[in-house]
Amino acid sequence: MTPHGMSFAAQGWFKAKYASELPTEAMSKRRRSKHPKGEHAVQPDRNPTANDAATSVPADMNQKTNGVIAESPASLFWVHAVLVVLLSCLCAGLYVWTADFPMVFDDHTYLKDNPLFRSSSTFDHLKNFEEFATRPQKMGSEPDYAVNAIMRPIAYLSFRLNYMMDEFNPHWYRLGNVGIHAVNAILIYVLVTVLLRYSTLAASLQRSSVVFISAAAALLFAAHPLATESVTYIIQRFSSLVVLFSLLSLCLYFASFSVQSRVVSRLLRAGAVVAVLLAMQTKEDAFMVPLLAVMLDWLVAGKRLRTAARSAMPLLLCMPLIPVLVLMTATAQHGGYDFNAAMNIVNSRDAPLSHWHYFVTELTVMTHYLRQVFWPMGMNLDPEWPLYGSLLQGPVLLALAVLGGMVLTAWGLFRRFPGDVRFVLSFACVVWFFLTLLVSSGMVPLPDLVAEHRSYLPSIGIFILVACLLDWLRSSSGSGLRARVLRVGIPLFTLLCVAALSWKTCIRNEVWRTRESLWEDTVAKSPGKYRTWGNLGAAYSDAGKNEKAVHCFREALKVEPRFQNGLLNLSNTLLKLNRPKEALDATLQLIKLDNSATTKTPVAFTLGLSLAGVGRYDEAVNIFRDILNVSPNDPQAHKALGLVYFHTGLPHRALDHYQAAARVQPDDPQLQKMIQAAEVALSDKGAPKGN
Repeated sequence: MTPHGMSFAAQGWFKAKYASELPTEAMSKRRRSKHPKGEHAVQPDRNPTANDAATSVPADMNQKTNGVIAESPASLFWVHAVLVVLLSCLCAGLYVWTADFPMVFDDHTYLKDNPLFRSSSTFDHLKNFEEFATRPQKMGSEPDYAVNAIMRPIAYLSFRLNYMMDEFNPHWYRLGNVGIHAVNAILIYVLVTVLLRYSTLAASLQRSSVVFISAAAALLFAAHPLATESVTYIIQRFSSLVVLFSLLSLCLYFASFSVQSRVVSRLLRAGAVVAVLLAMQTKEDAFMVPLLAVMLDWLVAGKRLRTAARSAMPLLLCMPLIPVLVLMTATAQHGGYDFNAAMNIVNSRDAPLSHWHYFVTELTVMTHYLRQVFWPMGMNLDPEWPLYGSLLQGPVLLALAVLGGMVLTAWGLFRRFPGDVRFVLSFACVVWFFLTLLVSSGMVPLPDLVAEHRSYLPSIGIFILVACLLDWLRSSSGSGLRARVLRVGIPLFTLLCVAALSWKTCIRNEVWRTRESLWEDTVAKSPGKYRTWGNLGAAYSDAGKNEKAVHCFREALKVEPRFQNGLLNLSNTLLKLNRPKEALDATLQLIKLDNSATTKTPVAFTLGLSLAGVGRYDEAVNIFRDILNVSPNDPQAHKALGLVYFHTGLPHRALDHYQAAARVQPDDPQLQKMIQAAEVALSDKGAPKGN
């Protein structure tokens, strides 16, 4: 995609001008840069003047220039247009049909049940930072609500736009995610094309190779099932949207070196800075994007490291934004500067992980992500993963061998073929993989050791690497029969891979069709996690399958007897089954684990219902009155207290509370029936209505 008013041809993003910027005798400015093995090569000026460009662009656009065949802008435009349409259609076909699948898991936590999002106060930190950072704790909610809102306001702004369209209807949220994924695939195509044309080694590459590598990388990314958690899972727009802004920033940055106009070049660089700032305010993964720009400019474009860093200085100056916000949030939440709190701002509060154990374990997680890229089987929303504490443990040693082997192989090919831009780009993409994973798999411990959406940005490097290797096989085999077979066979093999990945993506998406199917799949793969059993139980309970729900909650409590939400959900489900004695036992067990539990409205409410169910009405009345003292307009407490009064022969008091609840929920059909029943009971008694 190009910015508004800027065609591919007009601005030279993919024009034959890239070929003209290769070292030629017409260049007026030259400088030398060292290649991996120490030999020197002439490097062109990255911002040629208009006169330079005029002398370097050949008059006949169809002639060969330094080995690269130049094409007319019109032919290039149609190639790019076809691929853009193809990528868009592929993404739409794989994901649009999931638009009406229900919200699940953290969709509820960070959207539907998020008090800051529901009250439209997600951006209040711009008014009073310290008060906002501590607001969830004062409300008795998770501090992470404030952390997310402060660190990711751009993502929440996009969710707010969806909410304004149709509140919590998943349709538009998910279609937004599909659109973002399609744009990301197109931006990968653009970025790889720009990098290959911009490299000083581009003369060694045929036009067909540039198209093949760019298209293959983008198609593999678009079709791969590893992306489902970043697309179908609504809340993980965090992951897909940060990639959009990150890729856009890199595209604008490298395109700025290839335009003739200084004004346009500066505008593109300014756009790159704005895009990286938007990325950093979408998710913390964008922290490494400025370093990616430097690395690609150094390795692929062939600049000296110092020159590349100087060119990227506006991007590099954006990097402190994320750590500064983390420090400010931790300081506000802990009442003073606390570096340790900042480094553990999203660590588990129940069982915090040490940085060393987390880092060592994440080495094995990296190999898991790699395996999923090449063999996407056993995909899981909530995987079990063992915690490791030593580099000498078997799985850690194996992970080190795999990761080290990948780095050494890429480096060896880079050194052996220093003049082949494909191997230079391949090595750069290995660095991309590790750099982009470092934020979530090394710097700050996260509560979940593994999450497939964290590989969304790193996987791009692997897809580009694979595309480069496939093109090398396709075009580096001489002129015999074997060469002709590979020239046809490799593209066909790539298309077969895209088709197979697309099929796997559709199968994986089918798992997300209902909450039950999703959590059944997750429990089958992670039976040792209490959270998976608890979420399956909640899905069954919402579907009215209460006996199955009770079984799931009991399984969750076998894994983790202190699972308080499991006890609460078990109690509520038993009440639905009219088993108040068992419900009361579960609630009392919860209170035994946490003496302050009765101060929490959901627990107090369940306790009141359980007591009323076993005939302990006076105690139930006192509990519901306490709830109403804190929240006078709580409709559920009014309904429950009215129900107790109704069953104890006090329909006039029941009617008062039913009517109070109806003022808050006037469209509740159950309330209308309860009011009618109370009025009938009053008329049968002949008593006056009212207190």
